[in-house]
Amino acid sequence: MKAPRLTLLVALLVTPFATAQNSTLQQPGPDELITHARQTYIQQGPNKALPEFEHALEMFRKSKDRRREAITLGYMGNCYRRVGDLPRALDFVQRAMTIKQGLGDKVEMGRSQNQLGLIYWDMAEYSQATSHFQQAFALGHELNEHELEGQAHNNLGLVYDELGDYRQSQEQYQQAVQIHRASGNERGQGDTLANMGGVHLLLGEYRKALEYYQEALAIHDRLGLKPTVSIELGNMGICYTAIGESEKALSTFDQALHLAQEAGLEKEQADWHKGKGETLLRLGKFGPAIQEYEQAQKVYEHAQLKRELVEALNDTGNLHLMLGDSSSAEQDFRHALEIAQTIGNDRGIMTNLLSLGNLEWRRKRYSQAEGFYDAALARARKAGDQDSTAQALIELALEHGRQGKMGTAQAEAKEALAAARRSAIPPREAWAHYSLAETQRTGHEFEAALREYSAAAEIESVVRDPDLDWQIAYGRGQSLEELGRPHEALAAYKQAVTTIEGVRVQLAEERFRAGYVEDKYQVYVALVELLLKLQRPGEAFVYSERLRAQSFLDQLNRGMPGPQNAAQRQAETELRERIRQLRRLINAEWAQPANQRRGKALDAFSKDLAAAERAYQDLLDDLRRSDPTYVAWHALALPSAAQLQKLLPPKTALIEYVIAEDNLAIFVLTSERVRATTVPVSAQNLSSRVELLRDLIVHANGDSWRVPAAGLHRLLISPVEQQGWLAGVQKVYLVPNGVLNYVPFAVLAHTATGRSRFLGDDYVLAYLPSAAVLTLRHGPAPHGDLLAMAPERAHLKYASDEVTDVGRLFPAKKLVLTGKSATKDRFERSASNYRFLHLATHGYLNRYAPLLSGLELEASGEDDGLLEVHEILGLHLHASLVTLSACDTALGSGYFSETPAGDDFVGLTRAFLTAGSRTVLASLWEVNDKSTAQFMADFYRRLSSNSKAGALSAAEQDMRSRDGHYDRPYFWAPFVLVGSMN
Repeated sequence: MKAPRLTLLVALLVTPFATAQNSTLQQPGPDELITHARQTYIQQGPNKALPEFEHALEMFRKSKDRRREAITLGYMGNCYRRVGDLPRALDFVQRAMTIKQGLGDKVEMGRSQNQLGLIYWDMAEYSQATSHFQQAFALGHELNEHELEGQAHNNLGLVYDELGDYRQSQEQYQQAVQIHRASGNERGQGDTLANMGGVHLLLGEYRKALEYYQEALAIHDRLGLKPTVSIELGNMGICYTAIGESEKALSTFDQALHLAQEAGLEKEQADWHKGKGETLLRLGKFGPAIQEYEQAQKVYEHAQLKRELVEALNDTGNLHLMLGDSSSAEQDFRHALEIAQTIGNDRGIMTNLLSLGNLEWRRKRYSQAEGFYDAALARARKAGDQDSTAQALIELALEHGRQGKMGTAQAEAKEALAAARRSAIPPREAWAHYSLAETQRTGHEFEAALREYSAAAEIESVVRDPDLDWQIAYGRGQSLEELGRPHEALAAYKQAVTTIEGVRVQLAEERFRAGYVEDKYQVYVALVELLLKLQRPGEAFVYSERLRAQSFLDQLNRGMPGPQNAAQRQAETELRERIRQLRRLINAEWAQPANQRRGKALDAFSKDLAAAERAYQDLLDDLRRSDPTYVAWHALALPSAAQLQKLLPPKTALIEYVIAEDNLAIFVLTSERVRATTVPVSAQNLSSRVELLRDLIVHANGDSWRVPAAGLHRLLISPVEQQGWLAGVQKVYLVPNGVLNYVPFAVLAHTATGRSRFLGDDYVLAYLPSAAVLTLRHGPAPHGDLLAMAPERAHLKYASDEVTDVGRLFPAKKLVLTGKSATKDRFERSASNYRFLHLATHGYLNRYAPLLSGLELEASGEDDGLLEVHEILGLHLHASLVTLSACDTALGSGYFSETPAGDDFVGLTRAFLTAGSRTVLASLWEVNDKSTAQFMADFYRRLSSNSKAGALSAAEQDMRSRDGHYDRPYFWAPFVLVGSMN
């Protein structure tokens, strides 16, 4: 079936390439020339067949064989239709019809009616197409020509598909299949079955689609119809990808590609390369995925399909952006823009100007972003494209509002609203109302802003855009809070959080603009702040935890493991993909001009989406009973403060931080109480203090670091110590937020004098990415004791000695690998068998694509030796401790001014905890190779008589108590324990 063309972000991605099948060339010609040309068309495609038909046409004209001339003209019309030359196709078929009418050949007239209907169907002139198909059906019924009758039913189904009436199309297909089966018309039966599969593929019903495609494939393969088989295999590849059978998808795409190349189907070749790319993305094979997308581009270039090439380049640019390669993304967008300008493709020009604007906005180069938005606006106005005009104005209004240019911003928002109304595209109108509300709120016109938020919400309830939904609620909350209506504001914030955490947003398409996660982070912060003002610290703490869990999910949606039960895992995969596909269809339908929008399709998609979302929620409810750990992360079924208090032993406290724009919230949990306070300090000031401390520790000699260390102690620790909240506490779990993840808390001192005590002297410390980590349950310990690895590629002079020394402390059940033997493959195969994992190697970070951060191990076979976060998440570890004796391994995706908001980075530490390790020991800055070797040996020696946190604390104190070079915190303070202390 011919699916609506969708434009999708590549990081999430494949449009259903369902291609309509029809049966207009069924009857063998009486002439050997026609028969051979028909076979060439069926098996090799229209370009190969046209010369044969032209030769046959010349012969029949010379012999004045009018009937065969008409049949050949019809075949040639079908060839031109297949290669996209519709005017010529129409001319040939109309000439054939004229001859057939003159001969009074009703059977042939019926076939031409079918051909004419298909041409008008391609031209989107559906009333004319329907008229021709109905005439074909009437002639077939009158003449008892079952083949003709079945074709007409099949082709009427195509029209109903285009109109979005999928129930009617399936009825037509069912009738066609019955007629073809009864008459023994295998080709017609196979074509119609493929169309039925196409409907199910379009609607995200992938298993049903597979059933129809497999049945159609068996028929078409038996008949030797290579072009058709290629299309069916490609669509099956899409289905296999969607249901999680990635290896089967790859092999199926390869078969489809081979046949498409043989048949010269260049567009299909590109489609299947993109399909392979999507599958490889899901397997975490990012390099090969990009190669497949680039191969698709080459095919489009070779075929001179420039509009398709513009779209493919934009897709690949978004993929590069998702993977953190902004330079390549820019090249793709600029190349697409250049081609679009060359061919006068206004839509392509505006799309890529906006993409470049969004890229510069992500880079925080706001003046450059504004320049691209202005260029897009100028082009849209010149082209008279109201939708693109509104889109560019919305971006400009929001940007100027952030810059404080309120008059300009409001004028742009109002103009955007007018343009959106003229375009009659409701989603754009809703966003225009929202942009106007935002500019009014920023300009302190809170009542006016509330009216615009309400207008946006009214439209959103129809268009079902979850990303807009939560932003409207958040904006309303901020306006209400400013108006002194805190309880209404609280309800609005909670509504925003409910939407963010609901099924509709959990399964949203990935966003690539910077600030997407940051905005959601601010919702939680605002809610925490307001709850603290209302003296509700326990509830505020719960939302602090939900902030961390939601930020985690925003980045780990691809990497997190699924349910342990195979059937539930399969059901979840399929429901997720169906929900995403239905959302794509709804968004694509709303993006159409009002006179082209299909009401029946919107209604069908919306009903199916609601049903799929209910089914997904039901599945999560089932998982809460059978797999609570999975749901704790994915459905945010997090423990309450009271539940966490029960997990804290006596003399143990948990300190959790939330950074707001102008203050810092500090929660303190003990087994007896939940308390909270706020400290007036700006986020920028706090970041500067942390940066200064780290810079002095790492790069300066002497004691200059002591002043900022004491200053941070006064901000982060003194406010709770002075109120007596840590009285009697000996152990402290620290749950940082944002830039505080980079603080070496053990170094914080009461005063700046040389005799001052450090925080590490007062308490045994451990870090947690979230307090909820304390609730994770772990299986039995493995039989092996130690797996230690020091790859040669890290070029760490003392790493080999380090792992050898650590290995001596474990006399049995150990595996120590150094040099070229320390391979990624060996680690992945062996890691689950050992209690202690020690990796002496470098870590590397990817700020924009945290799942691509990782560790350097040795390559073996085809792998590159890089152990990336998304691969770590797929491991099943049972380790008590993973030690990352490497550079910056505790960090996430950026430093200081580039640190993403909240806890939205994914560090290696969190990845190993999620994979099953109880605790991770990692470093906050690039460590000294020689001192680390000594430190690690001392730490492991102390483990036999201490907890992990106690051993770390004792090793730190011992190193700094020795006279000599290693008493500076650069040497003894980089390592932090993340996870369980014991």
